[in-house]
Amino acid sequence: MIQGKEKEWQDKLVERSNAVFLVRKILGCTCPEEIFDHYQVQHNVFEAIPMVQLIMGNRLLAWIVDAAWIVEPGQTLLRLLEQGLAERESRGLNRFRLVVVGESLSWEKEWAHLAEGLGPKIHLHVLPEINLS
Repeated sequence: MIQGKEKEWQDKLVERSNAVFLVRKILGCTCPEEIFDHYQVQHNVFEAIPMVQLIMGNRLLAWIVDAAWIVEPGQTLLRLLEQGLAERESRGLNRFRLVVVGESLSWEKEWAHLAEGLGPKIHLHVLPEINLS
């Protein structure tokens, strides 16, 4: 059963306008409009870390994770990025974005090289919060 922030994010992202706002305005994705015609919002778990998984059209995979679940950021973020890349590849998608939400803003600068090392279509975003209506 989904609880806490993950449930709140999932419930809000079911609304198309919230998914568009997250992907375009918060994450800065310039994906074409038609990807928002067909998208999925699901609960997923990787190594006991619950997350919200977005699949936008046949292009974008995004995982949204609460930073509180990440105990050892260097190792855990790398495993999440690698697994996200593998999932993206297995689904034939174009991009993967790992979105970590919480009071760990220094992680983006400190650990951005992990995503960069996996390729130009892999992104790490660290946000203090996600405000969706």
